[in-house]
Amino acid sequence: MDLTGHHSNPSRSFQALLDGGRAALRGLDPVARGSNRKRMKRPDTHIGDRHRRQDWVQDAVIRVLNASHEPMQARDVHIAVEALLGEPVRWGSVKACLAANVAGPSPRFKRVGPGRYSASSREPPGDR
Repeated sequence: MDLTGHHSNPSRSFQALLDGGRAALRGLDPVARGSNRKRMKRPDTHIGDRHRRQDWVQDAVIRVLNASHEPMQARDVHIAVEALLGEPVRWGSVKACLAANVAGPSPRFKRVGPGRYSASSREPPGDR
């Protein structure tokens, strides 16, 4: 059986699954099907109000490391970023930011030891 025939002739188990879903929908009256939509709550704000720029974690990490007078452990950078922003930040985002910015033609951070980072060039913390 070629690919087209396979999709137009589903297996018995898949056909039973499809038929079971249709039977469940037929069991609901039309008023009940439409009433679920009316009960859904709309979000209070637009997604654009909650969405941040792509580099918001990077900006916070730069500010934290520039404000520090000595190298910091990555976990301490994460804690300081959360304190600076006043909200939870994914550990993976901070870790990825640190790892991505230690190499290249103009690295932002220096890795001074296992899990320890410092700013490569000291900028005043509020300049970014």
